[in-house]
Amino acid sequence: MPSGRRIPNLPELFLGLLAIAVAGVVMTHILADTVRETRRTRDTITVTGSAKKPISANLVRWSIAVSVEASTAAPAARRLRRDSAVVREYLEHGGIPAGAIASSVVRSEKVVQRLSRRRQRTRYRVTQVLEVSTRQIDAVEPVATRIGQLIERGVDVSAQPLEYYSTELTQAKLDVLEAATEDARRRAEILVNGLGGKLGRMRASSLGVFQVVPRDSTEVSDYGINDTSSREKDATAVVSAKFAVKQ
Repeated sequence: MPSGRRIPNLPELFLGLLAIAVAGVVMTHILADTVRETRRTRDTITVTGSAKKPISANLVRWSIAVSVEASTAAPAARRLRRDSAVVREYLEHGGIPAGAIASSVVRSEKVVQRLSRRRQRTRYRVTQVLEVSTRQIDAVEPVATRIGQLIERGVDVSAQPLEYYSTELTQAKLDVLEAATEDARRRAEILVNGLGGKLGRMRASSLGVFQVVPRDSTEVSDYGINDTSSREKDATAVVSAKFAVKQ
């Protein structure tokens, strides 16, 4: 037997072959699990669902600014107090509850008008805002349309548009979100059934922005809309959902 050649010990050779066999089995299982996981990840479908729910405002807010201008501050303030009382009486006479009317702090400003290089005129303008907030929308709307009668009586008023709100908007958003999610599931089922598969559980979802728009409006915004200009509105939601697909 040549002196430079060494024959491996049989037990060591057996253990080495066994280790290789075990490693092969383990690698096979790993590859199989990887393939199954890849298939599970690949066998999905993503659909978009949407839903709309009509809602009605049950709260109205309205701002009316009363202003007076005079040559000095004191007469302007006295006249403002009188005109504000006239406006308040007008609102209450129209059916708006007294408790629904709140008065803001009086604001005063000096108005300087340049008449020539050497002459100028100084006036004082005082303003008070009356804020109306009530659920009695039917009482406010007709009063708002007749606010010009105060101007005819010499009262300087500036009224903002009515703002309509729903105190049930949060629940409406939850309802329309649930409906949009169900709509996404129905669409996915139709598509998957058409391909001969079976729809699995939802794996992921994302919600678009809510849109609260005037009734039957098609207006949308990437940042969402919260309309206050109309009494009758639609709340809409869009959901993107990913579902597993079973073969």
